Amino acid sequence: MPKLIFKKRVLPDAGKVSAKLVSVIEVENKFYNPKEQSSDREKQLEWVFEYEEKPGMQIRLWSTFSLSSYKGRKSKALTITEALLNHELTDEEKENFTTDELIGKKCFLTVKHEKKEDGAIFAKVIDFESEA
Repeated sequence: MPKLIFKKRVLPDAGKVSAKLVSVIEVENKFYNPKEQSSDREKQLEWVFEYEEKPGMQIRLWSTFSLSSYKGRKSKALTITEALLNHELTDEEKENFTTDELIGKKCFLTVKHEKKEDGAIFAKVIDFESEA
């Protein structure tokens, strides 16, 4: 007889934490709406960080593929990349950049707990900072 498995949901700790990037993969954007968005929004990047102080505790976040700024505001992918590399990317670096060189690098994440309408609590990364 098959045994059922219970996996308790672990909420990542709130506050400023040191985290290492363990993977970046391309995934389907479950919120993609072809009537309202361009086709480049059909896929997105899933970033997986692991807490340095608590191995195994991970936090996931999603972004577009864009390494750009608009009206002085950097894209999430650019903000994460620059925090991990500890420097601002030049336009030349942005043109040929891949996420492979980011795996294993660390930065500080500021994590906030937020409550949904149904009362469930989720962790949201609100800031990225270089460790150096």
